[in-house]
Amino acid sequence: MSKKKQQESIFKEAWDNMSEDFNKFMPEKLRARKGKKKFVLWLFILELIIFGAVGTFIYKWWVGS
Repeated sequence: MSKKKQQESIFKEAWDNMSEDFNKFMPEKLRARKGKKKFVLWLFILELIIFGAVGTFIYKWWVGS
């Protein structure tokens, strides 16, 4: 089995795959924009906050506090 293209590192390959996935659902204005990394970082932080808050509420409900 040969790969389509050789990757420099696992991190570069992961970033390329993630960028392709994000391009599928990002608006056209953000696809070619230089601030894509900043957008992805803010999206990740927002996701952590939301999952953390939801997880906290579920935990408190589960243990009955």
